[in-house]
Amino acid sequence: QIRRINTENKLKELDECNFKIACDVNNPLYGENGAAYIYGPQKGATKEIVKELDKGLKNFAEVVKKDLGKDIAHIEGAGAAGGLGFGFLGFLNSKLESGIKIILDEIKLEEVVKDADLVITGEGRLDNQTAMGKAPIGVAKLAKKHGAKVIAIAGCTTPDAVKCNEEGIDAYFSIVNKAMTIDEAMKKENATQNMIETTIQIFNLIKAVKN
Repeated sequence: QIRRINTENKLKELDECNFKIACDVNNPLYGENGAAYIYGPQKGATKEIVKELDKGLKNFAEVVKKDLGKDIAHIEGAGAAGGLGFGFLGFLNSKLESGIKIILDEIKLEEVVKDADLVITGEGRLDNQTAMGKAPIGVAKLAKKHGAKVIAIAGCTTPDAVKCNEEGIDAYFSIVNKAMTIDEAMKKENATQNMIETTIQIFNLIKAVKN
């Protein structure tokens, strides 16, 4: 229902500030890869609600373009965090940068990775969203830059996680080794043991192949 944007009471100090925004996905604001279609269903939105949300985001983008002169809806990352990326770009002097790149630069991971033969990464759930630029892919790309193989370990994996193979992860494994409830899987002692057991078997395989 947004029709116009009034900037009369905008803080003048905002024009004097620059912002670096950490962003770990490359989704546009709206469309089939936009905020509503990609993230809405995760939060419980039905197909009908997703369509309504996407229509609203498109309308918002058109108002921003008309009133602020910024055509930014399709910039990579505009759809991050439900459209916050778009908000930062539209209302602040900001630049979206890879969140994982910022972190990797700060901790100087490349200095460690450059001499590695094998790099292990992972996250709670590995899926197609991981392939859109989340932390494991940032680590994988850095590893590939130096010719290392990359293995990912996750609490669970989904069928569309195969996209991660296209983005630099050579193989990935779920640490859940038997049927269990989410509560059981989330218990620290269970997760720790599952991770240890899975890691041992991964390195047993590597050792066997090398021998």
